[in-house]
Amino acid sequence: MKLFVSIVTGISLIHNVATLPTGSSHQSSLQGEHFIADTIRDVLIDNQIIGDVLDDFQPDYYLDITYTEPHEVVRLGNDIPVKSVSDRPVFLFRPLSPLKPPIDGAQDGNEESIFTLVLTDPDAKSRDNPKWSEMCHWIITNLTDPSREPPPPPPFFESAQLLGLKYGEVEKYLPPGPPPKTGPHRYVFVLLKGDSPHVAAPKDRKHWGYGKARHGVRDWAAENDLAVVGANFFYAQNVKQ
Repeated sequence: MKLFVSIVTGISLIHNVATLPTGSSHQSSLQGEHFIADTIRDVLIDNQIIGDVLDDFQPDYYLDITYTEPHEVVRLGNDIPVKSVSDRPVFLFRPLSPLKPPIDGAQDGNEESIFTLVLTDPDAKSRDNPKWSEMCHWIITNLTDPSREPPPPPPFFESAQLLGLKYGEVEKYLPPGPPPKTGPHRYVFVLLKGDSPHVAAPKDRKHWGYGKARHGVRDWAAENDLAVVGANFFYAQNVKQ
């Protein structure tokens, strides 16, 4: 059953990310950052994202996800019509704390890190009967700047075009399509961080190729040495209930 939590607080925190105090208010800034991270974590726990999909973690980034036609923003558990999520969303991911400056001319670890964004459905076929869970809906990688999507990689230009893939995509975006009379599904975006520019595609979209219900992102991230640093999600259900 869908859990209704402090969504108003969850929605408002995105605005706080861009307005955290700086300079002489450094202590207040740190408190604000911890509050936002704790609020995201609490919402993920209350909706069993942490538990069903992910192990417990403290978010380092906020995921700003928007479906542009029509305009729908993913707001930590809001309802979005299925017809509104048929095309790839646009996204930004914002650090919840300032990036550390380089030391003695060395490159900052945040600049060298590579990010991967995935979308998964832990409620396929339904939340009460997750026999197809998790279903892989999207994997896009080689995200190196925490504010923009990846540039086109020249070596893969032709093959990416032939496959209909967006640059950086490991799995093409599969629009959510919850079956009739299966209630609301949680669609979970997960931001992962690692050092390798190469991640392996799952063997299958269903169960991410692991062949067992409730297996997916957690297993795949571990196999590819990726750490969870952020998450966001929405609910969607078939109009026939």
